[in-house]
Amino acid sequence: MGVYFNPGNESFAKDKNYKIYVDKTGLLNDLNELIGTPRNCLAVSHARRFGKSHAAGMIDAYYSLGSDSEKLFEDTKIAQNPDYKKYMNRYNVIHLDISTFWDSYKENITEKIVEYIYKDFKQVFGDELNYEDSLSYNLMIIYQKTKPPFVIIIDEWDCVIRNSEDKELVHQYLQFLHSLFKSEESKAFLALAYITGILPIKKIKDESALNNFSEYTMLKSKPITQYYGFTEDEVKVLCERFDMDFESMKAWYNGYLIDGMHMYNPNSVSMALAQQDFDSYWKNTSSFASINTFITMNYAGLKDDVMTMLSGGKVYVNTETFQNDLFTVSSKDEALTALIHLGYLGYDREEESAYIPNYEVKKAYHGIFYGTGVLQHCAGNAGRERLCGFCVYSESQCRTQTGNGRGVKAQQICRFCNCAD
Repeated sequence: MGVYFNPGNESFAKDKNYKIYVDKTGLLNDLNELIGTPRNCLAVSHARRFGKSHAAGMIDAYYSLGSDSEKLFEDTKIAQNPDYKKYMNRYNVIHLDISTFWDSYKENITEKIVEYIYKDFKQVFGDELNYEDSLSYNLMIIYQKTKPPFVIIIDEWDCVIRNSEDKELVHQYLQFLHSLFKSEESKAFLALAYITGILPIKKIKDESALNNFSEYTMLKSKPITQYYGFTEDEVKVLCERFDMDFESMKAWYNGYLIDGMHMYNPNSVSMALAQQDFDSYWKNTSSFASINTFITMNYAGLKDDVMTMLSGGKVYVNTETFQNDLFTVSSKDEALTALIHLGYLGYDREEESAYIPNYEVKKAYHGIFYGTGVLQHCAGNAGRERLCGFCVYSESQCRTQTGNGRGVKAQQICRFCNCAD
């Protein structure tokens, strides 16, 4: 059992033992059906804190030869499938979190990834491998020696894409991934590839560097939509269990409409339940700060569109032009699409429109835009009324929406953009 090669199941065990746990093991049924097929490469690109890392830990615990996970899964949904043990702890697993390498090894990240994986290999295989050979070649040799094929899990795979403007570095990184998942060697050793990130796979010269991956994003995720985020039914059960008002939870953290399903931010819901308090648990990231630059530049009236959404409206967005990195954004549609992938906008696929999903996200916009002066022009230019400081409805509307408006403080808010006075 190593750090990156055939790791243990501790991460999933911690998640499962926490008092706020929602069973998402049904995802494993979908993955089992893909093992060893031409569709065995998945890229899940969702906003931060939407359960991607939890799923990665669960997948690791289920497949890794380095674990004995029978007790962990015996009372879960996957155990209802009579064949679930057929796949459990039967595969060699490589599990990487690219963000941990990026923090320390920005200039030579791919070399360091290989170096640390080889440290794990040396503990198991000693001098049986030639460590001057490529990683993909050695994975093939290990497969030939041990027979179990590989499940490769890469969390935060797009960390390099989101954080580097160095085109050569990005190119080298993508070629490294290409060697793992599209090389001749990988045809032999790869049972399943599962990569997670925020942005979809980067487009290069009109072709994807990893075009053998099936992508599941904030725009569309069927058939695995329900496994990333909490569903409405799951949130209702949690609210009843922890004695919290469901309508309040809905106003704060609902609003992501993916494949017709209402999905909730699971981290924010869990924090609200744990602290017994509805509040903003969304942390502004460097990614959003860069997008705020584009909004300030006001591509084709982008600033006005944001104001429309802050007042409860929707705006049309063409999501096809976004090149899946934050450094090439040069139009309103690209900026809006980036915000959708980052989770700062919801997306209505039927109407092809973007909107502010909930009050937590609206508060994030208010906090940032006040700092840049974007909303300052509203002061004195629009009438103000007493609006609910919780859901940005009028006090009477709030009672209609939530049933009783319990625990809500009214404040002076601009009727035009809903910014607080």
